[in-house]
Amino acid sequence: MIEYSNGAYNLNLLLRVSGSPLYKSIIPSLIGVVIYILIHLIWRESDPMDDLNHPYAVGVLVSSVSFLIIFRANYGYQRYWEACGAIHHFMSKWQDAVQHTGVFHMQCKHYDSIKPPNYFDHPDLNKLNLTRDREKRRSSSLTKSELKSRRVLKSIEVVDSFSNEEVVPPQSKSLRQSRLAYTPSRLLGQGRLDGGWGLLYENDEGKSLLESGGDNDPAAEAFPSRNNAGGGFASTENGRTPSLFLQELAHLSSLCSAVALATLRNDIEGSESPLDTYHPGEPWPEADPTKLPRSQSDTNEYASRQGYIRGLQYWLGMDRTPEMRTKYNASRPLLVIGGVSENEIAFLQRAKGPSAKVTLAWNWLSEFIMREHLAGSLGKIGPPIVSRIIQFLSDGMIFYNHARKIMYIPFPFPHAQLSAFFVLVMVVAVPFMMDQYTNEVWLGAILTFLTVTCLVGLHEVARELENPFRNIPNELPLCTLQAMFNESLITMFAGYHPDHYWDPALFESRLLAMMAEEEDEVSKQLSFDDVEPTVGDNIQTLQDTMDKQRQEIQDLRRMLESEIDEASETQSDLLENVDIS
Repeated sequence: MIEYSNGAYNLNLLLRVSGSPLYKSIIPSLIGVVIYILIHLIWRESDPMDDLNHPYAVGVLVSSVSFLIIFRANYGYQRYWEACGAIHHFMSKWQDAVQHTGVFHMQCKHYDSIKPPNYFDHPDLNKLNLTRDREKRRSSSLTKSELKSRRVLKSIEVVDSFSNEEVVPPQSKSLRQSRLAYTPSRLLGQGRLDGGWGLLYENDEGKSLLESGGDNDPAAEAFPSRNNAGGGFASTENGRTPSLFLQELAHLSSLCSAVALATLRNDIEGSESPLDTYHPGEPWPEADPTKLPRSQSDTNEYASRQGYIRGLQYWLGMDRTPEMRTKYNASRPLLVIGGVSENEIAFLQRAKGPSAKVTLAWNWLSEFIMREHLAGSLGKIGPPIVSRIIQFLSDGMIFYNHARKIMYIPFPFPHAQLSAFFVLVMVVAVPFMMDQYTNEVWLGAILTFLTVTCLVGLHEVARELENPFRNIPNELPLCTLQAMFNESLITMFAGYHPDHYWDPALFESRLLAMMAEEEDEVSKQLSFDDVEPTVGDNIQTLQDTMDKQRQEIQDLRRMLESEIDEASETQSDLLENVDIS
């Protein structure tokens, strides 16, 4: 892939020869100019009669051929972007599947001793009104030098243009005071720059590596990536290696991607298509093959050639042979995390055809994930969730086959042949049309040159974009994409979030202290002198209520007794009347 910057009016692009359709169309354009001069000086001089009554006839031909060429260029452009999208899609799907697998693995019981504290076990901390803000920035209180230093200290990229003396921490009084007032309300501890892996190892005193403290922190020696960002998360110094499960997972996914990309750029059986070892933290491979270092001239066929030789070979179409493409691919192997074993190469060589080789590498990755899941390496993750991993892996194969379709199926031959023929026709037809439109030789020659350059150049653009995996140097940067894919996989070795290691005991003690203070305040407010009159009033009220209820009960008893007496008298009267009768 040719990398370029947009300069003033893009004048900086005009000097590039290798990979340029402009310079490749110069030869047909010069031939057209020669034909125009011959028509104007020889034919017109010998036969002054106008053989063409009107240039419209040639104009119709030029318009028709222009539509034919633009149609091919449009579809070439679509094939290029479809291939680019397919590459990113299948790498993204495989990356998602692998990263999810790594996250699930970190939840298994083997890491219970190093997991950060969780909020579920400490719900009472919400009573402290804490926040998870990392900082409270007040730019208005920073000086110009402090703002400049902040841009360096808070950059996600390592900035090498500033020395340590130039990086000045904020010292303004207002900012310092705001931090002192704000820090206690944050649920944020010192953190662990080892991602928690240091808790798996203990020193002679039985303490974890980061618990030793001091300037000579053993964790800094065991995990040098804490102090050396260039080493990444895959550091193995002092014998401290990442989880074996994560190492194997990263290797198999990197191998699957590398085999897929290798089969896309080279499908010639029996030709060299090597894989090599990726070293984490190494510089990105150059996307533009013309920028490869001269030190690779012994191993890289493209870098060993001088610039004018490369331009001449491209100009004449001599760099697109299968032999040249094989040499270029062999000189730029695709890199795999952990390298490739002889057994893996033996199995890959047994698989016949590009599709079979990718399927074999994909099978290794899928089988490893499922076997480890059944053994318990993914923790208590349910089968429906694990099925999503397999779905992502399958989606990746779909998009790989989309890219494979573009690589294996060329632009339709009938259209390609017709376009090539009429481009040659335009080299002769355009001079006839310009001869009808112009009277000056120099003006006709210039217009002929520009018109033929436009048509032929557009046809060359279509040819360059039709297969973005083969046409060097306008191919997709597969080596660079593979290196980026590898670095993404290495992030699985980072462990847990460094800021999630806050101290629950510290905040629990603060919670208990707060509750004790509240109890003291309540006890002070509810003194004995304040309580006694309140109790006396309540007793008096209760006595009054009881006396009232006692009086109501006596009244009710008298009323019942009177009613009973009346009922007895009524019964006696009835008995007397019965006796008389």
